[in-house]
This record gives sequence, structure tokens and C-alpha cells, in this order.
Amino acid sequence: MIEHVDRKPGISRGRELNRLHELDSLRALAAIGVVVWHYTNHFGASPIPYLMAPFYRHGELLVDFFFMLSGFVLARAYWNDQRSATFASNVRERIARMYPLHFATLCAVAVMQWILVNRLSSPPFVYVFNDNYDFVLNLLLLNRTGLESGFSFNGPSWSISTEFVVNILFLAAIALPRRIARAGLFGLFAVSLAVILQNGVIGDAMFGIRNDIFRTIVGFVCGIALYNVNSRWLSRIRLERGVADGLAIVAVSGFLYYCARGELVGLRDLAIVVICFPALIIGVIHGRLVKWFLTLRPLVYLGTISYSIYLVHFPLQLAVHLASVVLLLQMPYHSVFFLVGFVFATIGLASVTYHLIEVPGKNLLRKRRTATLAEPLASSRY
Repeated sequence: MIEHVDRKPGISRGRELNRLHELDSLRALAAIGVVVWHYTNHFGASPIPYLMAPFYRHGELLVDFFFMLSGFVLARAYWNDQRSATFASNVRERIARMYPLHFATLCAVAVMQWILVNRLSSPPFVYVFNDNYDFVLNLLLLNRTGLESGFSFNGPSWSISTEFVVNILFLAAIALPRRIARAGLFGLFAVSLAVILQNGVIGDAMFGIRNDIFRTIVGFVCGIALYNVNSRWLSRIRLERGVADGLAIVAVSGFLYYCARGELVGLRDLAIVVICFPALIIGVIHGRLVKWFLTLRPLVYLGTISYSIYLVHFPLQLAVHLASVVLLLQMPYHSVFFLVGFVFATIGLASVTYHLIEVPGKNLLRKRRTATLAEPLASSRY
């Protein structure tokens, strides 16, 4: 699918300042790009097509950016002598961070789909596999692990499911001696890459198999490798800031140009992911102008609530569709103002769910003793 970490009394101000806020902002912009991707696919409308073409046509690749960024920041946060051995506490931390909002949005979607089908005699909206079996899989965060009937309930949460499984594998690996951990992660990467190469594409619509964990592993392990390259070599040579800014701009421009061209072209998707996304992350971390822009307060706040942005946008789409069925209205999906309004409504709802569900839920599930551990210096997507 990048999380905000509340500073505890025991965490120093200096440690909070070491947080990579620019990565939070990148995550937020990518989340909004996914919102736009689902807008055109779920509502069947594409306002301002020339401007939004990259997101309308190829916005699904932004999920691979989430995976890579998550690998980078979780390696930075957890793969150290202080955190890596505390497997149980680390798993509890991930559950506390990811599960409350996932559960809330799952229940909201289940209720609205039930009303739509059983009370209004209307077809389900977008995702049709909303039975008890798939509900249990969603409850267990196994809704996209090869056991499912298909995309179900809060469909975008498929990446939450696969990333949670990969997070567990990563946390288990780093609890082992470092050499064994590296070998294990490399083995997972090699097998996953072989599956992708055999199927010829990375996009889930044409993946060739149902199990998207392979796709997640490739992006996540690339992020881990990128962190190691950055911490061991790039941070020491002090990449020229002007060069880093240029690298980030070229990476974004190249990605948007590629996506605007339209058609899925197999393994070129993989190439664009493993070239543009690492270049963007490195450029942003070491740049000056790009970092200044991404650390503007509004963007940092969007990064703080980006997990909510990602998980609430489909429930909001479903609510809009449900309202149109109840009121017998044809919503102006093709309107630019409706698109902009929907994006802002998503952000507003995300702000509410962040403060009322994410933070309280995390505090409820997290045991106090985990607060004494070192806080992640940057967040994963979730």
C-alpha cells in the first residue's frame, strides 16, 4: 500500500527531527494518485484527461511505489540492534498500526454493500465477492493471498493484506543473524522476480496469477536494498544537492511520461518501477529544493493521514454511489468540480478517521512497554 508515528514523551526532539517528512509527503501524493486511478475506473469518468492521463492510465503502478517506500523505511526503522530482535513487539506494532482502520472500513463497506444488494435490489458496487468467506479473509488480512474468490469488500485493501504478510516475513527474517536474514530475503526476492518474469507483467490486472504477494515482495525488498545502498554509500559521499534535485525531477518526469502513454507493456512496467522509484526516493532525501517543497506543512499533514486517504476513498465512492441509487440521481462524475470535490472530501474524511480511528485504535492495541523501544525514524505507508 507509509505511517505517521506519534512522538512519545520518551522520544527525544532530535529523534523526531530525524524523521523523513519528505517521504511522508511523497506517500500522500502517491495515495492521491491512486484515488484518481480508482475514480476513473470505478466511476467510468475521466475529467481533464490530458492533465490526469498518467494517473488515469497507469495509476496502479503507484502501489508498487508504496511497497518500495515501505521496504526502505521499515528497514531504516527496524533493522538495527535495538529493534530487530523484538519480533513479538514489532508484529504487535504493525497490527496496532494497520488493523483498526482496516477493520472499520471493512465493516463500513460490508454494511453499505449489504444495503445496496439486499434493500435496494441493486448490483454490488465494483467488488462482487462480498460473502462470509471473503469477509473472514479480510478480517484476517488474508484477502489477497491466493485464498480469496477475487477482489472483495474494500478492494484497495488488497495491498494492505499482502504488505502485512510481507511485513511479518521481514520482521521474522531480521530477528535471525544478519547473514541468514539477507540470504532469506534475497531468496524471497529471487523467487518472486522469477514469477513476475514468467508472467511478463507486474500489474495485478494482468498478473497471470491471483497471488499478489510476489509483486509486493519484489517492491519491498528493492526498498530494503535501496536503504542499504543509501546508508552505506550514498550518505557517505554526500550526493550533490543540485544533482539530487535533478535526479528526483527526472524520475518524476520519466514516470509521468511513461504512464501518460497509456497501454500496459509488460516488463517495461517493472523496468520503470525499479528505475524511477529508487531515483525519486534518493533524489528527495539528498536534494534541497525538492525536499523543501515536500516538507511544506500541508504536504506533511497529508502524509500523516495518507493511510486513511488510501483506505477511505473506496468507502466514500461506495457512499456516493449508494446515495445516487437512493435518490435516483445521476452524479456528475465527468465534472472537473466533482473530481476535485471528491478528492477534497476524501482528504477531509481521512483527517476525521485518522484522529477518531487510527490514533485511538493504535493506542488501544499497542502495549505501553513498546513505547520504550526506539520509534521508527520514518514511516512506512501504513
